[in-house]
Amino acid sequence: MAVRRQTPRQRLIGLMYLIFLALLALNVSVEVLDSFPLINRSIEETNRNFEMKVDMTYYDFEEQRLNFSDEHVYPFYGEALYIGELADSLIEYIQTNRSQMLAAVNNISFAEADTLDLMDSRRKDNYSISSRFWLIENSIDPGARDGGPGTRAYILREMITHFKNEIDSILNRHQQSLTLALDVEGPFYVQDRRVNWQQMTFDRVISVAVATNLNRLITEVRNAQFDAINMLYDLITAGQFRFDEVTARIVPKSEIVMAGGIYEADVFVAAIDTRQDPDITVDGIGRIPVSGGVGRIRIPASTPGTRRVSGTIEVVSPAGVRQPHRFSTTYTVERPTATVSATRMNVFYIGAENPVSISAPGIPSENLRPRISSGASLSRQPDGTYIVEVESGTREVTVTVNALVENRLEVMGRMDFRALPLPSPEAVIAGSRGGRIDRQVLARARRIEARMGEGFAFDLHYDVESFQMSTVIGGEIRRRNQDDGNELTSDMIQLINDARSGQEITFRDIWTKPGPDGRRRNLGSLSFTIN
Repeated sequence: MAVRRQTPRQRLIGLMYLIFLALLALNVSVEVLDSFPLINRSIEETNRNFEMKVDMTYYDFEEQRLNFSDEHVYPFYGEALYIGELADSLIEYIQTNRSQMLAAVNNISFAEADTLDLMDSRRKDNYSISSRFWLIENSIDPGARDGGPGTRAYILREMITHFKNEIDSILNRHQQSLTLALDVEGPFYVQDRRVNWQQMTFDRVISVAVATNLNRLITEVRNAQFDAINMLYDLITAGQFRFDEVTARIVPKSEIVMAGGIYEADVFVAAIDTRQDPDITVDGIGRIPVSGGVGRIRIPASTPGTRRVSGTIEVVSPAGVRQPHRFSTTYTVERPTATVSATRMNVFYIGAENPVSISAPGIPSENLRPRISSGASLSRQPDGTYIVEVESGTREVTVTVNALVENRLEVMGRMDFRALPLPSPEAVIAGSRGGRIDRQVLARARRIEARMGEGFAFDLHYDVESFQMSTVIGGEIRRRNQDDGNELTSDMIQLINDARSGQEITFRDIWTKPGPDGRRRNLGSLSFTIN
């Protein structure tokens, strides 16, 4: 078949069609692009959790300085601090260059890029600017595109390698090892072509994926730091007693003994090692029998009064050295009395399980027969304590303690308690109940919580069920409702992110789900002013 010669205009149209097809082939769907910001948010939450865990470990190091000398703790603590400095430096380099890349891709300032939500990135699918930023700029070989010396990708790879080598070196000095996930050695392949780590990570990778992957690198850095410093922390107590404190203790069954009864007490090292029986000597009595690391004293109680018991416990340390520990206590011999005490408060709350301890000196707990007045119930727990539950409408409760003494039931005492309704919890967001707040702090809080006041001793939990957020923009009130939980909706977070300094944001109609007493609570409102 003969092919007709094309005019220049026809050739131009054909070329434009080919370019169009190529652009279609390169296009990435919006759904795929928008999945990266969602993944990035999850990674950022993981990073915040890791930072908290790392901070708690360093706090534990400080606590150990109270149990051991600085000469013993600081070699490990100092190495942990050095690993922290390396991790912080590496993470700062990643975060700074990540923001600079996003600023270049979106043509915005560094400050805007530093707080940019990836969902708001205008050029998520751009890879030419991000590839040039990491693999070409500052290269000592201007013609190279492989992230060679001088480029940001090369520097990042070197910093990761140095970070890993330093951790390995520190742990090797203590005959320890750790497998780290930060692999920059490879081998790496792209379509059967071997590439270096820089190319694998940044070459023609869309900017939103690069930004997400950089946050993943931060996760791996914090994970490596956490594992390494925890390993150093465990070395503090290697070869030492595996206890926070080793002190002598004497625990009597009762500090008050009835006349004619017997004083009984357990004497032991506070953290008992059942693999060895210590030698226990009681002043004025001599050595006492020991079993399972616990010695038992039996001293007849004659006349009422205060008595003192003291002595020495000798234990063998892991180094094979015998270490003596002195103990001392007093007990009182007196006539029978009864005590009833609310474990957490001097009242009983309606609708809650009120823990109560009931005892009568000199009488075993299994011989107690407590009773409670109408409008409430009293139930014994496996550990010997009791739970009091009060019915609605009850105003006062009386607990009467009876005891089985020599096969007869005697009244040992009684006590009255007030019955009060449960107080309402307080609504808080970002740990605050209102006032001036940074936009980012409010947006990142993401949820409203219901907390009991600091003076309330019960461990009660309330869940927020619904609330409304409102603010004024351009003289118009904008309201957003959350009817299914305590999480701020995406619309609420967007309004917060768009808020200006001085703008007020109010949360009202904050309702909880039914609490322990079956009641829903209205927690009022919270009002914040954006800094």
